[in-house]
Amino acid sequence: MLTASLAYAVFEFFERLKDPLISHPDAQVWNIQWLRPFVTGAPFAVIITVVLCWFQTEGHVFEIHKDIGMLKHDRAVQIIAMPAVFAVMAMASMVPIYELVTGNISEEMLNTPFGIDIRSRLNRLNFQSNASMLESANSTLVGNQSDGTGWEKSFSLAMWRYETCFYVGDLFEAWVLYQFGLLALELIRESFETQLNSESEAERGAARECLASLSAVSKLAWLGTMSFVVVCVGQTACAMSPYIVGTSQMEGSDTIMMGFQVAGFIASGVALYNVFVVEYTFHRYLDRSSPLLKFMSVKILVSLSFFQRGLLVILQGGNKLLPEIVQRIVGYVPLFGDIINMTEVQLHMFYPGLILYECLLTTCLHFWAWGANETWYFHPEMADEDAESTEKTPLIPRHISSSV
Repeated sequence: MLTASLAYAVFEFFERLKDPLISHPDAQVWNIQWLRPFVTGAPFAVIITVVLCWFQTEGHVFEIHKDIGMLKHDRAVQIIAMPAVFAVMAMASMVPIYELVTGNISEEMLNTPFGIDIRSRLNRLNFQSNASMLESANSTLVGNQSDGTGWEKSFSLAMWRYETCFYVGDLFEAWVLYQFGLLALELIRESFETQLNSESEAERGAARECLASLSAVSKLAWLGTMSFVVVCVGQTACAMSPYIVGTSQMEGSDTIMMGFQVAGFIASGVALYNVFVVEYTFHRYLDRSSPLLKFMSVKILVSLSFFQRGLLVILQGGNKLLPEIVQRIVGYVPLFGDIINMTEVQLHMFYPGLILYECLLTTCLHFWAWGANETWYFHPEMADEDAESTEKTPLIPRHISSSV
């Protein structure tokens, strides 16, 4: 399914790349010289990301088939898949923006996504739906309308599709963060349980106290994570509404989605803080799993959804508050000045491309952070017992040796 989504997004992107830009001022996105090669190179980054994730996942699946640390490997596979899933969704988000600037966006894209009439099918299942909400299948390209509302309507439709793609990625990201939290707390608990078998009474007493307090600490740590999950679920549900009730019900939706953006920015910040606290507080209990790169990769992944985009918006808003002379000076700063002064359409083309390159770098980082043959996938005591039992097992069974 992920491969099919990637193939569709890449095909549509390069098909639209052949079309000329429309004459609207906001559609002239290539006046920043480096933006076009930056954006057109992004599809190759996502293809490499998916291939690398597939190769790394294969090693973990092989260990699962050997019944070695199955639950831990399963969680590792989901974490490894995160850059690929988010990259594909970011790639898909670039398509409606490029359809917007080339005049190829239509209301029918919401009515029948991928050629599937969702609302008609829901009607057959007795879901309530107003027939007047069904737009004509021969809807004209709203981007080419001659009236003053043509561009605004096109932009609204494009942005809704753009945001929906990211919301799907955010939802999977929230799930991955939840899985990583379970894995980290499980490793910490295993370290405490191992310490209970220490020869030192002081260490055993400390382990009992840590185990008693771990439950309370875990509940506090889940507050940020669960708030992030709830926000992602809510925004994804709202993003799907136009596909069910129609574009006529989109009035006021911008305010709702902006509220989700603010809530998501705060929730992602709290989630990042929780990850940092767990790493800093229990670092020595996670040493056997080489936690530095693992926590670093998760921090990067969590920041992809709201934090980085919110930072770009804050920087652009802050630049507008500066005196005009300072704005001109900032504009001359290479690269940074271009990003700060991007139009909204340019920013929505630049940001997915940036995400795609970051996902590729994170995937490369995963090869060092999430190796399939690391010893921590075993419970420490289980690994020792397996090693001892293997050493004591004779090469030739006793009943055969006795008969010989």
